[in-house]
Amino acid sequence: MALPQAALGDAENVLVKAEGNTLRFVVTWTLHDDDTSVVTADGTTSISSLVNSDNSSKYGSSVSTADEQARFLTEEFQSKGVEYRYQMIIGDSAISRYGLIEKLSLAKSGTTPVTWRATIQFVAGDVVTIQN
Repeated sequence: MALPQAALGDAENVLVKAEGNTLRFVVTWTLHDDDTSVVTADGTTSISSLVNSDNSSKYGSSVSTADEQARFLTEEFQSKGVEYRYQMIIGDSAISRYGLIEKLSLAKSGTTPVTWRATIQFVAGDVVTIQN
């Protein structure tokens, strides 16, 4: 891609490589009711978004049912600005990358039992707007 447009044409172009070494993860799973909360607050997770203004838990005592998990994903896993950065860790595979969530989708189907399918598309990279 050539930038900017200039009166002298290509003599003033700055060439920008817009596509590069892109690594994307697309992870799909089925949400199911769990006996314990699937959301925990640890030293690397900010829990401010999990608490209401009156300091009560936004999600009650846990996020364990499939419906609660779907709500949590839709409210907490959206990139609401360029200052958000996530870490994707793929199970026990030792694959771990920082980057951005490009897309989150949820699909609910069936009558009994109701089934939720969740998909996250994640692009790995250094989020340069984050102060490390």
